[in-house]
Amino acid sequence: MSLKLKTPSNSSEGAGASHATSRSNSTRAPKTSSKEDFTFKLVMVGDSGVGKSCLLEKFLDLSSNNAFISTIGYEVRTHIIKLDGQTVKLQVWDTGGQERYRPVLATCYKNAFGVLLVYDVTNKKSFTNLQQWLTEVNEFASADVPKLLIGNKSDLSGRRQVEESTAAQFAAERGLAYIETSAMESANIREAFLTLVRPRLRLNRASSTASTSNS
Repeated sequence: MSLKLKTPSNSSEGAGASHATSRSNSTRAPKTSSKEDFTFKLVMVGDSGVGKSCLLEKFLDLSSNNAFISTIGYEVRTHIIKLDGQTVKLQVWDTGGQERYRPVLATCYKNAFGVLLVYDVTNKKSFTNLQQWLTEVNEFASADVPKLLIGNKSDLSGRRQVEESTAAQFAAERGLAYIETSAMESANIREAFLTLVRPRLRLNRASSTASTSNS
């Protein structure tokens, strides 16, 4: 399975990393704790049924049978990781792909530092609809927010409708990082999330170091 990332990641998460997760069904983001060095917000978007929730469950190391459960509107999950010697709290906003909830989802992009656009490699329509999702992201998220294109269900090679080369070209033309994942096989899931986290962590650490030096 190939891995195509425009954003390189040279460091790896420590084997002894600690994890903590919580779930929120409210419409407000979880409160930030002073115990974390940094707090980052990620937003997952894409058509209903592409596997966004299954990817998130796997990333959180939660039990998942990969059954399709449609997210209504959106829900917020928090995940605390130790990465490159820092404690990072992630707020991951898992959005539903239903058309009737699209107007509500505009609020999800506020203060997001990264967006994951997910499609199903066995569903060409979910790939075709990416342009509509990208237009929405560009409208409501900050102009410089990093974006990652994720082709999920890569294990279903016999049912593939979207070739890697097609998705890679789509991503390159729009300045997106790109990776394929499999929730069923837990393939490339952590790499996908950390592709967006690591660059921002380095940037924040450099900014904090500069502030300390100037104080």
